Amino acid sequence: SSSNIKMIRNISSRFSTCLRQALPSASSNRTFKAVADVEIDFSNRAVLKKYVGVDHLSKEQGTKAKFIVSLNSLLEAVKSVPETAEYRKAIEATCQYRLKVCGENNSDAAIEEVLDAHLEELIAESKEELRILPVLLESKPWDVPADYSAPVFDYVDASTILDKK
Repeated sequence: SSSNIKMIRNISSRFSTCLRQALPSASSNRTFKAVADVEIDFSNRAVLKKYVGVDHLSKEQGTKAKFIVSLNSLLEAVKSVPETAEYRKAIEATCQYRLKVCGENNSDAAIEEVLDAHLEELIAESKEELRILPVLLESKPWDVPADYSAPVFDYVDASTILDKK
């Protein structure tokens, strides 16, 4: 009703006034430095990885080889999922593509550029997929009964309910 709307407007205006008084003004001293002020040498992979925040994932050489091993482990593990499951098809397609990219590129930097991700992140992703696979094998989300139908809810625009006169 209109009285409720007036009450809400009154409360919100008082609340915003209290907030303005309690919080420091925008002209107060800022204690942060904008990220744009930092000079980064994008050609130095170690500096770039530290800046992006993935340097802690792997400090060892041979990241490409570790990535290939993790992809092959995932491909082997996903064989326990039925061949008809879309999950298995997606994992296999992703791993095969990434293995192809690794085969066609010699440097870690080239692989990362093509896949648009850091190898350390992709290795962690593969390990996480391997970790979740037993849970999926137990719950079998691909085994949906033929007569199952997902509930469908009709969208109702809130204005049709709120603007009733």
